[in-house]
Amino acid sequence: MVLFYRFASFEHKPKKVLDMEYTPYATVACEVIILYYSAGEAATKLGMTKDGLRFYEKEELLPPIARNQLGHRTYSESDIEWIFLIRCMRDTDMPIIKIKQYVALLMQGGENSIPGRREILKEHAEVLKDRIKNFQYLHELIKMKLEFYDYALSADSPEEIRCMDYATEWEHFKTVLGGIKHD
Repeated sequence: MVLFYRFASFEHKPKKVLDMEYTPYATVACEVIILYYSAGEAATKLGMTKDGLRFYEKEELLPPIARNQLGHRTYSESDIEWIFLIRCMRDTDMPIIKIKQYVALLMQGGENSIPGRREILKEHAEVLKDRIKNFQYLHELIKMKLEFYDYALSADSPEEIRCMDYATEWEHFKTVLGGIKHD
């Protein structure tokens, strides 16, 4: 459902010009566009399911969602932006409990909640930084394995291709790991 409001004010004020005549001019005072989305439209816009939207609502991660005359949820642009923020947090594996804390502070509003909101995001940024560092390391290991396979596949002698044997390959990979402890 789309609501479109336009408020216009045309004022006729005299404006003196050189030939001493008066000329009216117009000004537009305000234009407001309010968009509402059904649950299906909101889910599509956000790349998620309606069940996902209901989950966020059930977990109290969203402010109360308005309903139309039939009792169906109607999502505003503000609701969409809020959900997008929650999705960003979930997509980076922020725990629901942390998101709830953040949302509670956000709904509380005011200057007093800003340090708490900042701290939650700062802690999560550190977690992400560590995860990124770990993924970069794992990416390097995979690249080394790919180089190993490329070498094995390009080898001319059967002795070099023999390294495709699982046990031999595992011994090679352990040297690549460089003594990393694993379970």
